Amino acid sequence: MSSLRAIMVEWVDQRIDEMLKAPPMWGSNEAVEMQVLQLVELRALALRPTQELETPRRVIDNYLAHLRQRYPSRPPLPLHRLLADAEPSEFRSVLEAFRSALALTTLAENPFEHSDLALRLTFQSNRRPSASAFTGYYEEFRRATRAIVRPAESATGRAKKDIETATDFSLEDAEVTPPNGEPAQVLLRLGAGLGQRNFEAEGRVRDALSSLVTIAEWAESAAAVSELQLDDVDQRTRTAVQALRILPRRGIATVAVGGRLVGRSRPVELHPAHEKRLLEVVGAQMTPEDFDETDEIRAIDLDRGHVVLGKEARHQCFVRPDQLGEVAFVGVPARIVGQRYRALVGRPFVLADSIDVQVPIPDD
Repeated sequence: MSSLRAIMVEWVDQRIDEMLKAPPMWGSNEAVEMQVLQLVELRALALRPTQELETPRRVIDNYLAHLRQRYPSRPPLPLHRLLADAEPSEFRSVLEAFRSALALTTLAENPFEHSDLALRLTFQSNRRPSASAFTGYYEEFRRATRAIVRPAESATGRAKKDIETATDFSLEDAEVTPPNGEPAQVLLRLGAGLGQRNFEAEGRVRDALSSLVTIAEWAESAAAVSELQLDDVDQRTRTAVQALRILPRRGIATVAVGGRLVGRSRPVELHPAHEKRLLEVVGAQMTPEDFDETDEIRAIDLDRGHVVLGKEARHQCFVRPDQLGEVAFVGVPARIVGQRYRALVGRPFVLADSIDVQVPIPDD
């Protein structure tokens, strides 16, 4: 729960306590009853907005059921009329009993249970989240998902329209919690894209997300590569390469991923330390060799996160997101240092440790 919602819940609880301790200060019993119910609704909305908006009468219906259970032989009337001649203490005790009973069943909303897709970014201690850090991370996550969906498309360039739409998630909510004794967090609650729906494309995106969280769960364990529940070697390698690009960076300590699209109400976490484990997956079927080449950049593929180096050999080089942002031109020389992996089938590729681009000097 965000700090703002926590403050709202605390404020509501204080107001209800004050009203139930001394009702005459707040007007008639009718006015107190109405205000307490409004505050209880506000508290529930702060704790679980999605569920309360879907069932806006939940609090009132529960209140009426509470009164029927407490006074089964009396007509269905508001409490101030049911207890018109009763002692003030009974009126307060009934409201307090309802407030306590509802609080037990109104748990804070789990965004990973009620969102199609949720990303929770936890920043390093005392690090304030910058807008570029979490918007940039979302963009890399979206592109990594798209890259996993596109195995059969060998050409560089944009993905097909249906895949673009299915991976262009809509932003349903964003919560930023600044550091306050605890690390700062940013929660992004995402939904399906706003374009025309294509269920085949959505299914492929769901499979891609499932592969990502499966490999993240494996990376957190001590299991061997042979125990990774992805039996397609090409898919496994491709997913590991894309998972490398969404490991937390730029002041982000961990990223939790969950939601209905990935079938995870309990989120899966990504850590920078997972890099070594993911490299185990990439190198499981091939032996890496040192790569140090200077040649011309022939293509840039932002979706897959790689550049094509060389006119003749045309090396496919996967570059870290913070380095890829510096590559703005094709047809310019660059030196790439890293590791080249040669698969038994398919094209070899390079995981770049560094890239040094010679940016052209504009003519006067």
